[in-house]
Amino acid sequence: MDISRRGFLTLSAVAGLGAGTLGFSKRLVDLVPFTNRGRKALHPIYGNANTPEWLRNPKTDALTANPQWTLHHTVDLQCHSECGLRVKIDRKTGRVQRIIGNPYHPNTLSEYTSCTTPLIDTARHPGTVCARGNSGIQTAYDPYRVMVPLKRVGPRGSGQWKPISWETLIADVSEGGKIFADTGDAMSMGLDVLGFRDLYAKRDELMDANAPELGKRSNGFVVQGGRLVGTRMTFVERFAHTFGSVNVFDHVNVCELSHHIGHQHVFSGINMTQPDVREAKFIIYWGTQPGDANFPMQIQGKFAAEARAKADGLKYVVVDPKLSRGGVVGDRASWLPIKPGTDGALALAMIRWIIDHNRYNAAYLSYPTQAAAVTAGELSHTDASHLVIVDPQHPQARHFLGAQDAGLGSPRATGEDDRVVIDAASGKPAQAGTVKAAQIEYAGTVNGVAVKSAFRLLREAAEEHSVEEYAAICGIEAQRIAAVAREFTSHGRQAVSTMYRGVVKHPNGYYNGVAVLLLNLLIGNMNWTGGLTAGGGGYNVKKGLYDIESVPEAEGLAKGVIINREKVHYEDTSEYKAKVAAGQNPYPSKRPWFPLSSNMFTETLPSAIQRYPYGVDILLWHKATPLYSVPSQGNPEFIEAMKNPKNIPLIIASDIVVGDSSMYADYILPDVSYLESYDHVDTFPTTLTKGTGVRWPAVSLTPMTADGRHFCMEEFLIDVAKRIKMPGYGEKGIPDAAGKFWPLNRREDFYLKATANLVNAKGVGGDEVAKATAEEIAVSDLAPYQKQFADSLKPEEWPAVLGCLVRGGRFQPVSGARKGDKLAYQYTKRLHFYAEKVGTTRNSMNGEFFHGTTRWVEPTTASGKPLEKLDDPKDWPLTIITMKGALQTHSRLASNYTLREINPGNGVQVAAEDARRLGIANGDWIWVVTPEGKRRGRAMVLEGIRPGVILFEVGYGHWGYGASNYRVGGKRVEGDAVRRAGIHLNPIMRRDPDVWQMSLMDLTGGSVVFYNTRARIEKDVAHV
Repeated sequence: MDISRRGFLTLSAVAGLGAGTLGFSKRLVDLVPFTNRGRKALHPIYGNANTPEWLRNPKTDALTANPQWTLHHTVDLQCHSECGLRVKIDRKTGRVQRIIGNPYHPNTLSEYTSCTTPLIDTARHPGTVCARGNSGIQTAYDPYRVMVPLKRVGPRGSGQWKPISWETLIADVSEGGKIFADTGDAMSMGLDVLGFRDLYAKRDELMDANAPELGKRSNGFVVQGGRLVGTRMTFVERFAHTFGSVNVFDHVNVCELSHHIGHQHVFSGINMTQPDVREAKFIIYWGTQPGDANFPMQIQGKFAAEARAKADGLKYVVVDPKLSRGGVVGDRASWLPIKPGTDGALALAMIRWIIDHNRYNAAYLSYPTQAAAVTAGELSHTDASHLVIVDPQHPQARHFLGAQDAGLGSPRATGEDDRVVIDAASGKPAQAGTVKAAQIEYAGTVNGVAVKSAFRLLREAAEEHSVEEYAAICGIEAQRIAAVAREFTSHGRQAVSTMYRGVVKHPNGYYNGVAVLLLNLLIGNMNWTGGLTAGGGGYNVKKGLYDIESVPEAEGLAKGVIINREKVHYEDTSEYKAKVAAGQNPYPSKRPWFPLSSNMFTETLPSAIQRYPYGVDILLWHKATPLYSVPSQGNPEFIEAMKNPKNIPLIIASDIVVGDSSMYADYILPDVSYLESYDHVDTFPTTLTKGTGVRWPAVSLTPMTADGRHFCMEEFLIDVAKRIKMPGYGEKGIPDAAGKFWPLNRREDFYLKATANLVNAKGVGGDEVAKATAEEIAVSDLAPYQKQFADSLKPEEWPAVLGCLVRGGRFQPVSGARKGDKLAYQYTKRLHFYAEKVGTTRNSMNGEFFHGTTRWVEPTTASGKPLEKLDDPKDWPLTIITMKGALQTHSRLASNYTLREINPGNGVQVAAEDARRLGIANGDWIWVVTPEGKRRGRAMVLEGIRPGVILFEVGYGHWGYGASNYRVGGKRVEGDAVRRAGIHLNPIMRRDPDVWQMSLMDLTGGSVVFYNTRARIEKDVAHV
């Protein structure tokens, strides 16, 4: 059914929701699901539903495809789980009618279908998809979609736009000049804007002659990605690096960066581990719950439910201030309502109890190398016995002790293998690789150097507080902590400690996360069935038959400091050295440096505006909405700075709507929805096996360029690159394995080659992608697709590529998950109790070293002021936390009216105990007040929240994305009250008083802070 924009606008005017959660009219209830309530059904069998995808012969029971429909397998992007989808498309109209799960994809079925299975044989066993995935039709067919390029008229943020042609967009941003002379904006009319051409011409010019480490002027091009993953990120990075810019990053420090950094330092570089949920006996979920936002949400919930239903199955504990639907209590699940930000205290209490009661796996921890561990029948090893130099005056202080410093002569190995331990047999120091087992409790001297083992450092850190003191910090009784620690150590290798964002989105988040992860090392559960896994990963799609990543002519062009100051030590900069040479104290830096982190999304805009370490000439937002998604960044002062074009002269937003941030752009480039886009996305460790999903267009809705390409970000970058004559585009685009160059004139030239790499990548047995049959090509309507893009691949590559598209990717069979009591994929790199890289890195704000091993660290500002002293709890008795519910993502589902019918608004969730004390009833209008401002919403009084905590679910309370009025070509587009409904507290989250316009931050791991804003509630007496 085609719903016009006017129909939706009329509806919103009638509904009149305001900012609350009540008031949905019957008209909305009827319209959104597209039902025919109270009317005669359209069909005697199917009712008002569409006809089925498959037709069954009642005599033979044979199935055939219904010729009315096309079936298309792709990958979701309604959330970051990125599950496989089966999209049902009307063959006559080309319109999507239904979305369910792709049975070939591991996220949709516990026993998913082998890729060797013919498509027709999946008819009786479709996959499942969550409500977000099912409602994704409305993302594609959003009546507020931007379908033509828009240019602002008037000042930034004035809500006035004019449509322009694709050719004008490319010319304006490529050539620059006085491109805003026609806007009527006094601030930008005379501004001479540097376009892509002139900025690219400066690719050999230093950004700052006094700071050559900053790189070239071409670093003034910055891409801030909100939904860049997989090969779509590769496409953008390829453009930026060829242009000469290092500045491409996604949104990860908004979501879970310290989770990744903690993993990298415990698990030698990987970003994620997950439990083998189906065979585990006990799991502690920290800051997450089965069925809530996680990687991936749907299959985590399924696995937990299945495992819990077994006679001797899974028991789990949820550690979170909020009890959500996944934390179901009962005989196999329990809830620890922890104080926000104190997860590290609880984990360290468990670590202390486990060590004090000798319930750790001492034999496992004694093996200093993988070879020694394997000889003893183990599957992994740790650095528990490796010695760390603890003398602060030693030149190698805080480093692991090497053979030469230990007086052992020339090392037999280099890098991490040049480590010294105390041989358990002889009691003497030796290189790790020469002993079978080593002492893990050592503290003393070796060759006159004071040292301690990594395990000893952890023990001493845990012993800084008693279990009872930790209990007081985290608000969980000491006896309950002991009971959980006892249970955790009662199941051998079939217990896991796992976490997500609730643990790490605090100033001390990195240390919290590491403490949670180290519990796994104490019991040695890595690689065992029922234990911890790093998963099978994905297939290589960047290299193989084609090299889609490299542009030889631009090799090494992109270099220098990333604008967010990530991956670089402040002490290596010219700024630091100049201060030292001048006799000045170099600390603090103007803004923090983040040498241990990456993708510092939240620092992009304030760094650009302050021009530290340099300014930005061209900013490209790709579905990025920092003013909505970043805590505190949507405040009035910052928005005014964003509106000034002198701070960032050119902002281009690649978006599907006029969004909460793209409303402040200069140009809006119409992008494709996930149902119209390409990507290659690896599966997550939860599914245990190897797999890569392929996203490819189910529909194409944006208008086309003169040569027949649909408007989108990739075609924009291709056209800009060709106009300014960048290498790697046009006829000499992508090299194949034989050195021949293939054209890159359209996005398919890139993504189809990535798919060819995927199907030809080295397999693992039973994962070969079947060539598409004639029947499958017909069902998926691939014949015209192949004809249109035939010259993007060699003829012999097409059959398997089509087979991959039919199945929505390449996935190892589920039978490849385990080998008896061992997981099939073994992660054999060293696991770390001590992170040398962290322990030898200084905090740029105070010059102090970060801690190499975890410990309880009180949350502070960047300058070290405790948050308890920053905002007195007597004045601010409540703490705000956020929640990613099952029906919303952080910012991008405002158009999904079906979901809004289920849950029209979010409200402010208040603990019943607090509500009684404050005289607040469910449904009351209240003000949430913080040191940064206030917002009004409805109170939702609940029992499952820790007293002293208030919570709001993200995804509501929009001011853009169709929520507010704007004009296009002089015509008014009226905002929708449904999208405004609810409350959004990010703009009034706590800022760090020590750094201009910086949210509270975890300076070690790099995460922005969501869970440490102090607040109070005031009843709105004007609306009683």
